[in-house]
Amino acid sequence: MNRLPNAKRAAILAMLVDGTSMRSIARLADVSINTVAKLLNDVGEAAKACHDERVRGIAGRRRIECSQTWAFSYAIPGEAMARESGNTWTFAAIDADSKLIVSYLVADKSRQTTAVLLGDVRSRLTENPELSANDLSGYRGSGTQAAGASQTGPSDIAPPIPTNSQKRRLEKHVAMINLYALHYNFCRVHPALEATPAMEAGLDEVVREPGWIVDLVDARAAKPNRPKRYRKRTGNSN
Repeated sequence: MNRLPNAKRAAILAMLVDGTSMRSIARLADVSINTVAKLLNDVGEAAKACHDERVRGIAGRRRIECSQTWAFSYAIPGEAMARESGNTWTFAAIDADSKLIVSYLVADKSRQTTAVLLGDVRSRLTENPELSANDLSGYRGSGTQAAGASQTGPSDIAPPIPTNSQKRRLEKHVAMINLYALHYNFCRVHPALEATPAMEAGLDEVVREPGWIVDLVDARAAKPNRPKRYRKRTGNSN
């Protein structure tokens, strides 16, 4: 299978996190839009796995600020579910001192979502946090884990998805959030800190480059299947 060079894929990721549209990236990088879409899907999975693995064991009593942002991810005019299914909420819990995105998820605006977010935040810290929230639905103003949250991960909640085509649009939105969160935490130097949030939180020691994210994708890629035994050649080779 043909694979773009590491440098070219890294350049595509840099354009994605800068907000360049996928079609514009396809033209600038001289690749098909399907190539950009496939890379985004792969990066989204690798980024989420890396966040789940590395953003853990955050030491100290942290001041966590929780909020949510509305986005319009998909809708088909004229359909009954179009208005409701177009609402997509991105929730984030950020450490006020290190600016680290501790937890995030794309979900509906409900008490269950809040429970999952707060439970995931608590699982990543060594001490109960001091929590504050901006009109977070069902928010409980204590540092304890929300009831029942430990049984569900952030990826287990999502808005209702009417059709496969709309699902693909939502998946791209989620993949982009995954990429942005990882890039923000590990690759982007925060101007107020002169370091990345991951460095400030004690989770990393260097500023990562987009090529590092590409390496994460390659590490997750399945190795090509090779036959365990090779058939010996028989007969006259002439």
